[in-house]
Amino acid sequence: ENTPVITTIHDCQVIEENLPPEGKPMMKHDVPVDIIVTPTRVIRVPRETRLPKPTGIYWDLLSRQKLGAIRILQKLKAKIEEGTGTEIELAKQDEALPP
Repeated sequence: ENTPVITTIHDCQVIEENLPPEGKPMMKHDVPVDIIVTPTRVIRVPRETRLPKPTGIYWDLLSRQKLGAIRILQKLKAKIEEGTGTEIELAKQDEALPP
């Protein structure tokens, strides 16, 4: 929650009302931003209007393919499984999240 999330976008992509847009809810893995930088301005999103950030890793959204490409997550998964004695279940489909 305390890690600042900053993104760059074009001015025409800024949405300042009705967040998230109606019919387009934030997904479980989406990360709200703290600061938005455009070619013409820097926007600091007020804490009181910012949506909550995700907590932890959503293993159930992570495919084996994606896990195979991210070594640190492989190590973390193995460490958690070793410590708990249970296998973490990954996403059922090949690619649950965008690349």
